[in-house]
Amino acid sequence: MWMWVSALFGMASSFVESTLAQIFKERDGDEYVGGLPYYGQKLCGNKKAVGIALTVFYIIFAMLSIPIQTFHVFTATGGAIGAVTGTVAERTSTLYYVLAVVIIVGTAFAVFGGIRRVTKVTDKMVPVMAVIYIAIVLFLMVINIRFFPAFIESVFVGAFKPESVFGGAFGVALSQGIRRGLLSNEAGQGTITMSAAVSEQDHPCDQGFVQAIGVFVDTIVICTISAFVVCTAHIWDDPKVDWSTLSQSKIDVFMGSIKALAPGTGADALIVLIICICYALFAFTSLLGLVSFASIAGTRISKGKACKNTIRILGALVFVPFGTLCVLAGLELDNIWYVSDLINIALVFCNAPIILFGGKYVLRALRDYVENDGRRFVASDIGLELDTDIWTEERRKRV
Repeated sequence: MWMWVSALFGMASSFVESTLAQIFKERDGDEYVGGLPYYGQKLCGNKKAVGIALTVFYIIFAMLSIPIQTFHVFTATGGAIGAVTGTVAERTSTLYYVLAVVIIVGTAFAVFGGIRRVTKVTDKMVPVMAVIYIAIVLFLMVINIRFFPAFIESVFVGAFKPESVFGGAFGVALSQGIRRGLLSNEAGQGTITMSAAVSEQDHPCDQGFVQAIGVFVDTIVICTISAFVVCTAHIWDDPKVDWSTLSQSKIDVFMGSIKALAPGTGADALIVLIICICYALFAFTSLLGLVSFASIAGTRISKGKACKNTIRILGALVFVPFGTLCVLAGLELDNIWYVSDLINIALVFCNAPIILFGGKYVLRALRDYVENDGRRFVASDIGLELDTDIWTEERRKRV
């Protein structure tokens, strides 16, 4: 439940930060760059030190998140292979070494081609895998619809029952819900605003609406139907399941829940295979995004190729291999999860005051959007002077 609450606030904050990213974006050759370091610098008196500090924060966040996403690619791919072969491959097997090479080469090939090559990959992967994933899980919900009322009841009763509120579990649930809500959509952190800035829009609010819808789909839809699968399957009470071992891997818990709800043994392997492929593609596209967005953030320090390529090398050829080595060595990356959560919160504390201050410009932009039916935005119409040629009256006339 608390993840839903986090998502509702996230939709609002995502709209604000994404609109700000569009308003304060800049040109870098024939591409746009922007995001938290850009609007943060502009809204803090145009002090370059602020932009550099926010850039460094984001790069640290991205680099520490890369090994986690690399781990997800491995585990999901291993699950897919297991669904096909009926066996579990050891992490020291040749298969995993080959997969490590494929991940490193594939990531490097995509990110060194720039944001356009990355978007060519992700624009094809993300919509397809999202639709397939939602369709399969909704199918499982429909055939197990009799459990839905009990699921909703357990969510609300579990959140507010007296023993949870007074026994300390309330605080744990609230904390975990907010953390996982942040992880699912990153709204309020400013970490997804680099992608908001690079898109071409006639009005900044257009991108704000797109990002807000993304939060709704990520958290309210996908996370809710995924939670239904896990809660309804209830595999921790199944005497055939070794819960103490299975619970060590979140993806194994989910896959076990999928099997428990799938209709018959014949469909189990196919459904698990498709879901694992979707997870692997989700993780891989997230991997590409982290490296690409870090290089975009780095343009706040320098728009030269050396700065971009240094960050790409750091991400694709240092931290991705580090993630693969952790997997091959059998490490679960628990400590990196804790550090990543800490940086997530640190970024929220950096971003939240900035978007609260910048909210007045977003409100003016939204009023302009409504009054002018979304026609080409001009910054001076909301009393904002920018030293770029993106949102000017002359630009409107040319377009």
